[in-house]
Amino acid sequence: MDSSESPPRAGSSLEATLDAWESCLARLEQQASQVLRAAKQLRKAAQDGALARAGQAQGALRDSAAKLTETIADADLPPIDIPAAFESGSFLTELSQAAAAAGVTLVQRDGRITAYPVVLRLEPRNQGVRIGRKLERRLRPSVLARHLKALQQRPTRFNARTFLDRLLRAYTVLAPQWRTGEGPLIALAELHDVLTLLPAAAADYPMEEFLIDLLRLDRDPDARSTRGHRFQLGGSTGTKGAKRLTVFDETGAQHDYYAVRFLAETLNA
Repeated sequence: MDSSESPPRAGSSLEATLDAWESCLARLEQQASQVLRAAKQLRKAAQDGALARAGQAQGALRDSAAKLTETIADADLPPIDIPAAFESGSFLTELSQAAAAAGVTLVQRDGRITAYPVVLRLEPRNQGVRIGRKLERRLRPSVLARHLKALQQRPTRFNARTFLDRLLRAYTVLAPQWRTGEGPLIALAELHDVLTLLPAAAADYPMEEFLIDLLRLDRDPDARSTRGHRFQLGGSTGTKGAKRLTVFDETGAQHDYYAVRFLAETLNA
């Protein structure tokens, strides 16, 4: 590393450390390209039998290779300890700053990290961040923040009617006597349990995705099921002992859900 370029100090940000890596590796690439160029010139001389220049080409190859070896020996890549950065909280701090710069609100509350519409989990053992179900190994905060922004801007595939149909099927399991009019308030946590009775179903539809769907449904209060059923999301006082389900939107605002009821003139079996 050139004396004019000081390596990041201990405790430097991940961004600064990776900048130092880039700078160092760029010099290695430049020197390696000179070795490759000299090797190509020598190979061309061999192909053409232009032996008058072969000696000069060999000398250039040796010189550039020696400089590459020297550059590699002098390379100083500052260490990066991802598990330690996860544990200390420095990674999340830096990611939050990068996310804010990208226009993404990162919420850390109740042991959960959310960036609507996904939940993030730090996985030190895998040296990655699980975003939803996918393990993301690109950990540069600015890159990760842009990825989160892209996820927010991706068109949603949510269909309120399809979700209501699915929710209604689970609802009738827990409210088998209901047929018409205003149905009873049923705890949403219990409905999710019904929707995910099978282990495979629980894996395919985790609570985090259920919460996002509830928020999307809440934003479409006029939605109806295929058979025309309306819905009402109830508050904490609607169902005794109902578990609070919390989700944070793209602005970081908190939304709490407890229970739901369906309303219909008739309920076809």
